[in-house]
Amino acid sequence: MNQLRSLWVILSTAFLLLGIALVYFLVDVPDSPQLASGQGAVKCREYKSSSVVDVSKPLNIAVWNIYKQQLEGWDTELKSLAADNTIILLQEAQTKPQMLSYVEESGWHSNQAYAFAINGEIAGVMTLSEPVPETVCAYTKVEPYLRLPKSALYSAFPLSNGEMLSVINLHSINFTYGVTEYSEQLDALVEVVEPLKGPLIIAGDLNTWSNERLSVVRGKLSSMGLKEANFQPDERLRVFSHPLDHVFYRGVTLQHAKSIDTPASDHARLEASFVFDEAKEKGSD
Repeated sequence: MNQLRSLWVILSTAFLLLGIALVYFLVDVPDSPQLASGQGAVKCREYKSSSVVDVSKPLNIAVWNIYKQQLEGWDTELKSLAADNTIILLQEAQTKPQMLSYVEESGWHSNQAYAFAINGEIAGVMTLSEPVPETVCAYTKVEPYLRLPKSALYSAFPLSNGEMLSVINLHSINFTYGVTEYSEQLDALVEVVEPLKGPLIIAGDLNTWSNERLSVVRGKLSSMGLKEANFQPDERLRVFSHPLDHVFYRGVTLQHAKSIDTPASDHARLEASFVFDEAKEKGSD
């Protein structure tokens, strides 16, 4: 049954992306000052007034491929995530009117990578946060065969101890022969964040549907000192028995992580709770 579901996910995604690819070069790409934009290169935005994250409190993060808000109930699920989490990393988000209304009404700070647009609706990873980041950078990588960009967002949040929390929201490229292009996308991000000091979280839909891809991700991220979160319960979407969504972290301690299946997307929603190592040390005194 799982194999049939995996095959259905791959085929349906392929046909959907192929349909989008046919109109990709016909759409306008509007410039939106509200959104960080990749457009084939790294582009950053600085915020003059950023928020400080209190390291004495737990940090709750949610990760969810929202399936372009195509299924009923996505807004209810998003509100549920917003009630318990400080940062929400969305993949396959689209700036449809309902999403824009939600962001405006909820008061969340938002940034979105500009992967591509159809009828003026931008598609790409979106990071929602209660605190305002100091810096946000967007990056895109074009799928080698379908020619649709996948995207990533880097957000830097100042911490109350003077350090910086770096959070990367990543949607990895999917259809490739071998792992060369897949590795290149990850390498570009690793090159940027490797010299960074302080806590680091890398999470999203990494499309790790093969042993090769899993090895690439785990090898590159573990070499940077990141650990992989284990989920309980674990209801993540699997293709060829491999989970696609992940959370990697360093400089913080994982308290617990869970993934819950939902009919509002083909991907389960992920939630992880961390404490900063400094707070952990004080608590053990």
